[in-house]
This record gives sequence, C-alpha cells and structure tokens, in this order.
Amino acid sequence: MSYEVSTSSRIAIIITFAVYSIGMIAIGLYSKKSMDRTAVEKYVDEFYTGGRGMGALVVAMMVAASLCSAGTFLGGPGLAYSVGLTWVMAGFSQIFMNFTVLGEIGKKVGIVARRVNAQSYLDLFVSRYNNNKFIGIFGVLSIIMFLGSYVVAQFIGGARLFESMTGLSYTFGLVLFAGLVLITAALGGIKGVATAIVFQGIVMTISVITLFIATLNHLGPLQAVYKEIISMDPSVVTPWTWTPKYQFSMWVVYGLVYIGLPHGAMATLTYKDTKSMHKAIIMGVIFVLVWTLALIWTGSLGRFMFPDLKVADQIIPSIAIKVLPPWLAGLTLAGVAGAIQSTVGSMVIIISSTFVRNAYQSMINPKADSKTLKKVTIISTVIICVGIFVLSINPPDALQFMITFAIGGLGASFFWPLLLGVYWKRANEYGAAAGMVGGMATYILGAGNYLPISMGMNATVIALIVSGLLTVCVSMATPKPPKGIIMTWFGKSYPKVVSEQ
Repeated sequence: MSYEVSTSSRIAIIITFAVYSIGMIAIGLYSKKSMDRTAVEKYVDEFYTGGRGMGALVVAMMVAASLCSAGTFLGGPGLAYSVGLTWVMAGFSQIFMNFTVLGEIGKKVGIVARRVNAQSYLDLFVSRYNNNKFIGIFGVLSIIMFLGSYVVAQFIGGARLFESMTGLSYTFGLVLFAGLVLITAALGGIKGVATAIVFQGIVMTISVITLFIATLNHLGPLQAVYKEIISMDPSVVTPWTWTPKYQFSMWVVYGLVYIGLPHGAMATLTYKDTKSMHKAIIMGVIFVLVWTLALIWTGSLGRFMFPDLKVADQIIPSIAIKVLPPWLAGLTLAGVAGAIQSTVGSMVIIISSTFVRNAYQSMINPKADSKTLKKVTIISTVIICVGIFVLSINPPDALQFMITFAIGGLGASFFWPLLLGVYWKRANEYGAAAGMVGGMATYILGAGNYLPISMGMNATVIALIVSGLLTVCVSMATPKPPKGIIMTWFGKSYPKVVSEQ
C-alpha cells in the first residue's frame, strides 16, 4: 500500500468483512440442509445442476460472475492502472459475454442436456461426439489444467484483496478465502453457489457504483486529473497503444472465446425454461456493463492517486480504503471478495463434476451406486479446494495475464468443437479430437514462445484457426456421426439410444 491506514479503520473493515462472511457461511449451511433433504439417487444431479430449475436472475448472475471473476474485479483494473485506456478498449468486449454464451448456445445446450441427462459440461460435450473415450480423457485433462489455473488465479485474487483490506498476511487471507469457498461449494453444491451469487452480485453492483462515484467526487475535475496523468505517462490515456492485431486478438479472447468455456456453458445446464434464459441474457449484459466499465475506469484513475503502487492488482482495494468510509470500504471489498468466491465455487463444482462423471464414473467405477457417487462428489470437491489452496501459496504478480492464459487454453480446446457441434451436423468425434489436440498444442507452443506463430497477436487466435480447420477438415474426411446423435442434437424428438449407428 502507498499510505498508512489507521488501526480503527482496519478494525471497521475487518468487522464489516466478518459480518459479511458469516452471512456467506449461513447461506452455505442453509444450502446444505436443502441438499441433505435430497434423495440419494438425485443428489449428484441436484449438486451439479440444481435440478435444472434456476430462474433468470440466478442464471444471469451465474454466467456474469463466473466469467468476470477476479480478472474483472482486480486484474482488469490492475491492467487499466498499468496500461490505461488500451485495456479499457479491450475489456469493453466483456460486456457481451452473457449474450454470446446464452444467446448462441444456451437454448440448444439446455435442451440437449435434459435429453441426455448431462450433469457436467463434459457430459454434454462427450455425448455429442459418440461418447468417445479419447475426447473424454483429453477433456478432463484440459479442464483440470486450464480451469485449474483459472481457479488458482481466483484464490490469489481473493487472498490479495483480503491482505489489502485488513493488513493481515496473504497466507491468512488465502486460508479464510479457501474456507468460505469450501463451505458454499462442498456443502451446498451449485444451489449454494447460486444463492451466494445472487446476494453477492447485488451487493457488488451497488458497491461498484458507489466506489466509482466516490472516486470521481474525491478527485474533482477530471480534466485536471488527466492532465496530471498525461504528465506522468501519456500512454495511459491513449486508447490504442497496442497494435491493431493484438487489440483485435484480445477482443477475440474476452468477447468471443467465452462461448466455449466450461464455466460459462455450465450455467446453460441449470436454467428453468427458455423465458428465463432470454431474461438472463438482458440482465447479464447490464450487470457486466456496470461491473466492467466502472471498475476499469476507476482503475485507470488510480494512476493519479497511487502513481507508485507496487502491485497493480491492488488498485481497487487501495482506492476503496482511501475514498470510502471504513465500513463502506469493508462492504465494497467484501462484495468483490464474495463475487470472486462465487466464481471459484462454480469452477470448483465444474472440476468436481468433470472428475466424478467423466473420470471416476466413466472410467474408474462405472457400476458405482448413488451412495458411492454422493460420497465421491463431496470428497473430490474438498480435495480440489485443498489442492488449489496449495498451488496458490506462492502467487505471481500479473493476475490478469494468468487468467488470459487459462481462457486461451480452454478456448483453444473447446471453442470450435462445441460451436460446430451445436450448429453443424457433420461435425464428428474424429474432427473434434483433432481440433482439441491441434488447438491446445498450437496455443501452448505460441503462448509459451516455443514457436514464433502468434504473428503479433494473442496466441489464442492462431490456435482457434488451427482448431477450426482441423475440426472441419477431419470431420469431412471421416464417417458421419451416428443417426441417433443427429436426432438427439438436431431433431425435435430424440431416440432412447443416442449411440445407435
């Protein structure tokens, strides 16, 4: 931090955060009671999909919070602080995330998920491609590798937020943050996460608006502020410091690739009806618009208030503590922390569902009964939380770049196989496998600078081109998908046996 915070202010912030955390624990315990009343044979479905009965507000918040995460709340403002309006222009593409996810694949995916009883993102994905075991195994590895990295970034963001807010250690914040995630996710499943998301999303929306207004009031005339910022670093107020190619590639990453991300598409498995999904699109766009623009603009203004901040990701906590009364700063930061917790909770559930459904039940113990699956579901969720905690102990500085890497890897693996699987009948298991492997390999080689193939863009763009071409070309050169799958995914009615040749 660039200034000292009084002990009384710290105490007020800690008390506010403590009260908020108790509320989150109460939500987790309430959700646990609901899950305890669930019949054993329905437990896994309720844990991962909420019985497919989520309303518009819940679905909107689930998609918005899942896809915004610590990158929007901490990493994005941190980049706006570092590079200025360039990131504001790139971050603008996030506004359409809810529309692209729900509008492009939401209805179709939701219908098919009910037809095949998909309880995880990978369930749905694998069913489209004839239950191919290679696709299942590769999908499990991709989700664990990249979504796991995404979750690590969220844990880091939450712990840093707590550190900035309270003055206590990063490690202590990490323990507390992981504990709250564990309570909401492991005890209440997707229902616990969804309930928390709605509460936290509303609090955070109010908090973000309040912080933005308070920042403007604190700074005074913006003309004088920007004149001072220009004198320090003119690039901060230049919207196009990145090359057009690289700027375009970031729009692709943060605006388009979200369609193929497991934690975005997962929400499409939970909505109650089509009407709810349509409402969720509109509501989600509004929420993301407020969160994204208010936070990244506030982050860019922070360059004037804290010109020498060592960790850019701490700009939002720093501003909140400086311009808001202690109790309101505590509520604002608790709201942001809560939103990150909800994001982490939904991601942990996705990783858990991937392991339970697509690794344990499909490959390890296909004859597992409902009681065993319930036990494995709870244990795996706890182990995942603990594992992510361990990986978050020694964090890197650039949170947003870590998140960008994870998004790129997931998009390179899943984007075209999912999108073509939804809209193109000819897409088959061979094309999907080729697209997933080729996309991931290209992305890792490009992002890791092992091969100079990015051509001045984010490596995701080249990986998407390779993945798309491979998916199409290999699908055309190999046999058509089974008729049962085509009827299930594209027909008004569907057969009982989807794998029938």
